[in-house]
Amino acid sequence: MVYQSSRAHVFAEQLADIERKDKIRGSRLHKAMREILASPYGKVEFGKGQYRGKRKYTVGKDRLLFVVCKQCRDLKHQIFNQCSDCDKTKDETVVWAGIIDTHKY
Repeated sequence: MVYQSSRAHVFAEQLADIERKDKIRGSRLHKAMREILASPYGKVEFGKGQYRGKRKYTVGKDRLLFVVCKQCRDLKHQIFNQCSDCDKTKDETVVWAGIIDTHKY
């Protein structure tokens, strides 16, 4: 199954900032994003606390936070994720929610 990619505004700003400061780190994040799009349910845990409802994937010192739309709906996580365009987004969409440094998690 092919998943579409959608970026939250915060995520887009974070990724652009990382790419501007560290091209290698940005490249690693893009590679991880491609891997996740190929298999978004594989060995990925859910976040806790303020990251509840989002999946997390560790890439070096960073953690990618994302939501698989079908799973979010199935598990009733809309209350945590509060995507403004939820009703217009296809089930086969991965929404990139944010990037955090591991030491800040």
